[in-house]
Amino acid sequence: MARHPVMVRQVCPLVPFSANTSPLLLASAEFVWEEHNTLELSFSLRPSQSGQPLPRLDYRDAALRSNQRDGQRLDGLWKHTCFEAFFALPNRDRYWELNASPNGDWNLYRFETYRGEGTREQTSAPLIHWQSSRWDCRCTIALPLDPWWTAVQLPELAIAMVLEDMDNNLSYWALSHHGDEPDFHDRRAFLTA
Repeated sequence: MARHPVMVRQVCPLVPFSANTSPLLLASAEFVWEEHNTLELSFSLRPSQSGQPLPRLDYRDAALRSNQRDGQRLDGLWKHTCFEAFFALPNRDRYWELNASPNGDWNLYRFETYRGEGTREQTSAPLIHWQSSRWDCRCTIALPLDPWWTAVQLPELAIAMVLEDMDNNLSYWALSHHGDEPDFHDRRAFLTA
């Protein structure tokens, strides 16, 4: 069966779980679901006030200038600065979680049930590009969806990030938050097609 050409592009603001414990930032994420079965994500951070420098965040080993390198497939990336995407087919329990660090490290997990045990999904490494200056930063990720995503339809999608400051404090950002604790797996925060 031939795959139908499908493409969608959307830019969304990301909001902190707790504004009191999060850096003063304007954060957004853009996603493009391409017809040749690639998901492209772009996370942008800039100061909340024009003319101010970007708050100091910990990007681990990411270079201050543009870089694109092969990262390692690692677990636990969400314990530090990490950019994330979650996707699922409508009306199905199964979903996937992508984690990507500014230094190029990554992982992709498949979950059969809400917060069940994640299994590493077989896929090619995503291309991760990091760019940072005193005034803004951007992380772009291109994830090939073959062979694990075979559906023709668009997914339900959630975009999120964890930011670590220089004092090792974590803040949690997503399209929306629905519980008493940050929970990026919560399907109520997924965009529906």
